[in-house]
Amino acid sequence: MGTWIMPDSFNKKYGPTRLILLIGLLFSLLASAIYLVNPSFINSTNNRTTDAVMALAPTKQISGLVVIVDIDNSSLARFGQWPWPRNLLAQLLDTLKSSGAATIGLDLLLAEPDRSPTAVPEKNSLSKSVIKTEITAVSSGVIDNDTKLASVLGKGPYVLGYEFLFGNRLIPQSSFELHPPGVVWVNIPDEGLNQTDFFKAQAVVSNRLLFSKTVTHSGFMNATPDSDGILRRLPMLIRYDGRIYPSFSMAMLMKYSEGNQIEIRQQNAGLLGLKVGTRSLQIDNQGNMIVRFPQQTDLIPIIPAETILDGKYSPQQLSGKIVLVGSSAAGLDQVYQTPVMPIHSHVGVHAQALDNLLTGQQVVRTKNFTIYEVLFSLLLATITALLVARWGIIPAAVMSVSLMVISWIGAVFIFKTKSLLLSPMLPTTLIILNYVLLTIVKTWKNQQAAIKETESALILLKSSEKTLDSIIKTVPDIIFRLDSTGCITFISPAIAKYTDTSDSLIGHSIFELVAPEDMGKAQHRLNEKRTGERATRSLELRLVLPQKQGANEVDAGYFSVSAEGIYKNDTPSSGEFIGTQGILRDITEQKKMEEKLLQARKLEAIGSLAAGVAHDLNNILSGLVTYPDLLLLELPKDSPLREKIAIIQQSGKNAAAIVQDMLTLGRRGVKTGEVVDLNLIISDYNASLEFEAIMKYHPKTVLELDLAPDLLKVVGSRSHLAKVIMNLLNNAAEAMPAGGRITLSTHNKFLDNTLKLYEEIPPGEYVCVSVLDEGIGISSEDLQRIFEPFYSKKSMQRSGSGLGMTVIWATVKDLGGYVDIQSAEGEGTRFELYLPATRNEAAMPIKRSVIEDYLGAETILIVDDMPEQLLIATKMLTKL
Repeated sequence: MGTWIMPDSFNKKYGPTRLILLIGLLFSLLASAIYLVNPSFINSTNNRTTDAVMALAPTKQISGLVVIVDIDNSSLARFGQWPWPRNLLAQLLDTLKSSGAATIGLDLLLAEPDRSPTAVPEKNSLSKSVIKTEITAVSSGVIDNDTKLASVLGKGPYVLGYEFLFGNRLIPQSSFELHPPGVVWVNIPDEGLNQTDFFKAQAVVSNRLLFSKTVTHSGFMNATPDSDGILRRLPMLIRYDGRIYPSFSMAMLMKYSEGNQIEIRQQNAGLLGLKVGTRSLQIDNQGNMIVRFPQQTDLIPIIPAETILDGKYSPQQLSGKIVLVGSSAAGLDQVYQTPVMPIHSHVGVHAQALDNLLTGQQVVRTKNFTIYEVLFSLLLATITALLVARWGIIPAAVMSVSLMVISWIGAVFIFKTKSLLLSPMLPTTLIILNYVLLTIVKTWKNQQAAIKETESALILLKSSEKTLDSIIKTVPDIIFRLDSTGCITFISPAIAKYTDTSDSLIGHSIFELVAPEDMGKAQHRLNEKRTGERATRSLELRLVLPQKQGANEVDAGYFSVSAEGIYKNDTPSSGEFIGTQGILRDITEQKKMEEKLLQARKLEAIGSLAAGVAHDLNNILSGLVTYPDLLLLELPKDSPLREKIAIIQQSGKNAAAIVQDMLTLGRRGVKTGEVVDLNLIISDYNASLEFEAIMKYHPKTVLELDLAPDLLKVVGSRSHLAKVIMNLLNNAAEAMPAGGRITLSTHNKFLDNTLKLYEEIPPGEYVCVSVLDEGIGISSEDLQRIFEPFYSKKSMQRSGSGLGMTVIWATVKDLGGYVDIQSAEGEGTRFELYLPATRNEAAMPIKRSVIEDYLGAETILIVDDMPEQLLIATKMLTKL
């Protein structure tokens, strides 16, 4: 499929700048139209954006006049569960009044008669005759709890709350009394109530008529969260039965201001201005006020009800204050999520709204604000489009981010100074989307121009390709050429040794072929800009070239790289650099030979060291191993020293085992012409005490033997081969901490061709020993080093000296054999030894000597150059 290129006629008619501005304008208009429609996801995001603006603006000082008396869990535990007896509630309210509270509001519904044990029987109705009877009862001295509470309410500055019902939540209430304020309409027609969009209630749940008739002010307590479940605004006015009623917080303000009249004035931008006494506030046409919740949630004082009833408070805390009595107890009242905290009690919401009214911190936001936001957003989107069209990607991005920051700072500043809540959501969105979209358009147009330039360059390259091709085909090394970015523009046919076609690499970065371990030096020297004596020469890198189909070898190969920069003119300069050319020479086989030589030298060095050290250590350790035996023979079985001496003896044996491994390496090359049967060696070891000790330490490990009955013999050292089998089984058992199965098998194998496994195994007849475990496996990094002396990832507590694998390697190499390892982390490990087979028969085993063969009355001469060894041998022989 070809690349579509914009016609030249279109490019001439609409230049790059005009095209970008046109696309940006169309996109911005579409986004603005969606914003004005205000779907639910836009509305939800916008709400959260304005929440962030309010959070960024510093909170103004609170009024200091509002106090909450909280019937909390502690108060309920102290005085009993809700509902409290009305006489207790009356006592609480009377105490608040006596403390000098200016206004007291009950954020509680008292719609039912008192049901406490001390209450008089419930009346059948709330008719006027019943009210009259209750009032008469007061005068006659027969006072029930509701009457006591009504008496207290009638003597103080109390405000009650009620709840309006909407839609299907209708609950008829036969008798109630609300307190609508007097309304003065200013700049609104006589039908002012019908000109507003106030919510219209269908029913009401009010307090008992007995209580409502004793107070002068009451207000509705309705609070409804937004669609995302967060409470941001409260209705201040609601229509009901042709009249307007105030909210609970506004009723509290009216009571505090000693007024019962509200002035409603039409203002600009779809706002209504309210005036209560000397205080003015603004609401939207629906009668809502956005509540400004402070970041600090403990600004309004909260006093538990039990503190008031117990008298453990200072009257100064309540004197002259507006007190809201409510409850934060779990399950007793509704809670809300607000922009600043996940849980806000009902009384806390109304307290904060009342404080906003007292301080004049009303948040102003109407539907008209969206028009201003759209106009401002279109301006910023146009500026962003100009930036993208005229500037580079990075400068345009910096300026676009600056525009977003300015829009946010401006929104926060306007809110802080004017309390006008503007949303920076649309400006931010348009800036981001315009930058991304228009940058893509600009990049696409630049790419079209680059495609034309590339086509021209390719024509020139193809003209010279034929001339170079005949020369390059004769060179066995890989010749390559890169562009200025490091992408391959040419590679010689010599690459066909590794991959099917050289065309598959054209256009790819040369660094895609570099092994991760060599990426650092490759980035500095491979895409070379230097020429002459300073150019790269014989840089050694590991490359991973795409393999031919069906090839088995996928490891990175070693290559020697020589490269130098190419320039348009003879004099190199940064502006004239066009690419790099160089040669890759495969040195993989050379590296393998070097590694084998290095490994052999390591083993030779450790063998020389082991030969010198192990002999002296062996003499030193002989006393540590032997004397505990003598002491144990002399001590009685119940001696408390036996256990301590046994620990010394075991430590000596462990050290002796390490010395034995070092001696094995130190005596390399001492071959024996003994023909041995590997099956017999394996069977003997399987029945030995050594193997029994290993299995005892790994009780969940099971060994399965699969020994070929026709197994050929090998020429070697029986003791060394037994050591190899022991190390293989021990390593397999330790690789399975949770237990598992070890499979030890032997078989004959004849190779017609060379096998390239862990080692390259030449053709021949071999006896193979395989050990397969279900353990944790070996990582690829460790797999290359496991035969190095003292290289071990295991704990040294009982896992040996770190020479076990080195002994295996040394023994196999001394016998002319080879090792193959197949392992992956978490998938187990398989060791397979290839030992040269022989058709000769094994010698008959020598009869084992027992201790009785050595007992007698002969005289024994002991010769040694160390006095300690003479003493040890004398004592042991004498003891025996």
